[in-house]
Amino acid sequence: MRCWTSHLTGSSRLFLAFLFFCGGGLVCAEMVTGPLAHRKSSLTVSVEDAQGNPLSQATINVRMTRHAFQFGTQVKDRLFTISESEFNGLSETQKQNLLPNLTSIGVARYTPTWQDTVNYRTTVLEQFNHIVPTNGMQWTAYNNSGPNNPDAAINVAYANGMTAKGHSVVWQKDGWPTPNEFRSASSPTAQGFHDALINDRLSSGGIMARYSSTGAGPNITTWDVLNEPLHEDYYMNTFVDADIYQSNVEAMADYFIRAKQIRPDAILVINDYNILSSQNDNNAIAYRNLINDLQAAGAEIDRIGVQAHVGFTSLSKEAIDLRLDIIAETGLAIEITEFDIRDDVTPVSATRQAEIFEDMLTSAFEHESVMGFNMWGFWDPGHWRGNGPLFDEDWVIKEEASPWFDLVQGEWKPELFDLTLDGQGQWMAPEGLFNGTYEIEAMLDGQMASVSGFQLLENGQITLRMATAVPEPSTLALTSLVCGMLSCRRHRKRKK
Repeated sequence: MRCWTSHLTGSSRLFLAFLFFCGGGLVCAEMVTGPLAHRKSSLTVSVEDAQGNPLSQATINVRMTRHAFQFGTQVKDRLFTISESEFNGLSETQKQNLLPNLTSIGVARYTPTWQDTVNYRTTVLEQFNHIVPTNGMQWTAYNNSGPNNPDAAINVAYANGMTAKGHSVVWQKDGWPTPNEFRSASSPTAQGFHDALINDRLSSGGIMARYSSTGAGPNITTWDVLNEPLHEDYYMNTFVDADIYQSNVEAMADYFIRAKQIRPDAILVINDYNILSSQNDNNAIAYRNLINDLQAAGAEIDRIGVQAHVGFTSLSKEAIDLRLDIIAETGLAIEITEFDIRDDVTPVSATRQAEIFEDMLTSAFEHESVMGFNMWGFWDPGHWRGNGPLFDEDWVIKEEASPWFDLVQGEWKPELFDLTLDGQGQWMAPEGLFNGTYEIEAMLDGQMASVSGFQLLENGQITLRMATAVPEPSTLALTSLVCGMLSCRRHRKRKK
């Protein structure tokens, strides 16, 4: 049992809110059934007076303030955290560099205003519960610029009750983010290349150790250890050719083995693209098989990242569901890590983008193996392809964003007002409530009892107790009748 104390609105008196969860012999509400039952828990709210008597005439409000399901976004580290004085001291070019350079796809450089930075930060804090800071944690960016920007982003997230993921430890590209001296054009020695990778990224002095409970940075407990292994093979090919490893699978498994040795407490993630957005199931099958092979080679993989950059716009919900099922055969949790829709090569109508967005959201939320959904940016000028899913350049909500606001910020985020109680002073969610953090208020005759930060993660009960007794209407009526009779008798006696 957990107990909260809080203040009555407009009063210094206290009420108690008692929470009871299933287990330990307590009697609990029936399990939730029906659509999305795996995302819900039953909840019973009781309202009592100071003596424990039910107050059936009270009304209650129940409002979710944060999802339990992970709804996250990639953030531009410095844009997310920059102060007004620092921003005002930047040149126009420096302000532009807070955002992606999209000139390669025909989009002119955008110069953000201070209001843009305010809107950006506010949107992150209001719309999401999880961030992925990039690109400051990538190998060459981190080596060249240091940890200040990712540190600041993570600290802001944690201060606001959000979670964060490190992205990415190893990305085997023969180009950025690999440091110049280790790209093929520089003809590095394989052993020197390997030693530097291990030292910088996968050692007790590397990035994962720094962002730990004993390191100098904020503690990050989830990491994309290996990014895009089906598509990028420069590192492992180099290492296998030099007999550092006997196979590509051995090389990739070693990344995870070393990561787990450094951070046994961390959730280790593998991440790749074109798994869902593809013309057939072949990539999903290959990804599943690779993960099984890596596990057989000793890799401790805790979660599977599926990027979901959608370029194949004929994608159906049935195909998404099937490919999630294929990946789920590994028995591991799945995270949609980098959702967006590519329209910079082939234009895609807003209507079609909204359909794809809704299919991807609902498939993720419906699938029991999926624990999170992250988009790769949300605002057009801050998006790597200039097509953020939520807002255009002027911060106007885009037509294709409707599924996000209808579902994530609507149907799946309950706000229930003026709910009435039964004769026992109780209210029970008829079909359960989506798991998350809630504010609950009880009102009666000008008094209010409330609790915030209540986490509904399993079936349970909460009792709001008013500090002073508030008579039930039946008691009030009886008291009034008795008083009236006594008054009448006294009045008759005086007339004698």
